Amino acid sequence: MRLNRIAFLATLFSILCFGAMFKAWADDEVETYGMPESHDFIQHRSYIGFFGTSANIDNNNDFTGYESFLTAPVSLTGGGFTNEELDFIPTINRNFGFGGMVGHREGPWAIEMSYWYSTHTASVYSTDVSGNPTTFTTSAVYTTLNFDLKRYFFTTLPLQPFIDLGMNFAYLSSHNTSELFAYDSTTQLFDEYLWSGDQTDTGYGLNLGVGAELYLGDGFSLVGGVIQRFTTFQQINGASKSNLTPDPGDLPTSTTGTTSTGGTNQGSLEGNGLNFYLGMTVGIDQ
Repeated sequence: MRLNRIAFLATLFSILCFGAMFKAWADDEVETYGMPESHDFIQHRSYIGFFGTSANIDNNNDFTGYESFLTAPVSLTGGGFTNEELDFIPTINRNFGFGGMVGHREGPWAIEMSYWYSTHTASVYSTDVSGNPTTFTTSAVYTTLNFDLKRYFFTTLPLQPFIDLGMNFAYLSSHNTSELFAYDSTTQLFDEYLWSGDQTDTGYGLNLGVGAELYLGDGFSLVGGVIQRFTTFQQINGASKSNLTPDPGDLPTSTTGTTSTGGTNQGSLEGNGLNFYLGMTVGIDQ
């Protein structure tokens, strides 16, 4: 997993550097060879924007609602054990949300930072002590902070398609999907329920997208697009408020009388998703 993270960051850094070098090379060509002045519809522009979203995490990876992780207790020096934490990994429905962006464009290139927020219904599937299937439904909040590089085409026209490459930092918070259990000396099991708490899964990944922007002058535009997020979640912050790594060695047992299916991940949860947005931007450097 460590090598995958290094390769991912190295690839993203190389692409961003290539984009910056290409922009600098293009500027140098204009200055060196006296090429005619650009006839781009937008020469340069700083802007802010607001948009509506349709966001989701696919349920065909690790966020299926059937997976959970059990944090093994640790023996205390003075006797006894730490509490046992059981974290359920929910599945969420697609839902609408909103977001904001700030960015700057030079010629056909733009760099942009955006924030997405949406609320969802989260579901956890399990079985009770008798083996009957059960479904637990709760609420969840899905947010991402994104840094993207855009390349526009047909830049002499008001309507300009673009491709989008960037990085996302994702957070999924679900209500009461983390449970704590204490050690029962009578049964010698961790079956004494303490309480349930919220769980926040955090990670980062890659954005790949396409879209189009319609400019109504420098001051205003309509923009929309679709972004495929490839995100790995590396930390679980549950009822004990400790940042835990989803380790395949911490798969669930029959502690609570419920069973779940553990995944085959290696220290992370795959949370990819196809996301849509439609909104507007306003120039701020007029």
